[in-house]
Amino acid sequence: MLTTACTRPLLTAAALITAFFSLFASSAHAAAGADQCPGALDIPDSAAKVDVATEAVTCLVNAERTSRGLKTLKRDGDLAQAARGHSRDMTKRNYFDHTSPGGETVGDRVRDAGYGKPGDGWKVGENLGWGTGQRATPNALVDEWLNSAAHKKNMLNGAFRELGVGISQGAPNKGPELPGATYTLNLGVIR
Repeated sequence: MLTTACTRPLLTAAALITAFFSLFASSAHAAAGADQCPGALDIPDSAAKVDVATEAVTCLVNAERTSRGLKTLKRDGDLAQAARGHSRDMTKRNYFDHTSPGGETVGDRVRDAGYGKPGDGWKVGENLGWGTGQRATPNALVDEWLNSAAHKKNMLNGAFRELGVGISQGAPNKGPELPGATYTLNLGVIR
């Protein structure tokens, strides 16, 4: 989980990387949302399934938010572009981090993707996850985020208004033995 706020001219970044993927973690809310969200239980192992999984993550996040009385998040193309690029970069260059090996942060990525206008204040958060086999489904990843206090806080932050999801086939530093996927969830608000 990472949250970055940008106000003219200051860019502030705080990073919390929480290790997750406990073997038996479960969330009743994520499981209930899976019934409402097509593709939530499918491994995104093809381009078509990646598109469906992207919609499933959006659906699961919004189902969780509405179950807690929060507003749903609107899809934002710039946040999604930054998320897709980061997921692809992590799988291609075999790393898993909020900061790329070249030092690029979530703030850099969303700004480069065009989020907000020059002079706008904005705040973004980023959740990352990856899995192989059944741990690579949208439901499994959202469930893991809900079982991590920092990731859950990011997803349920009432200040956020938009989201972008990026999924890449494959997992960082993993061979082809199991199908896998790498997820980036960007959340944001322009002030």
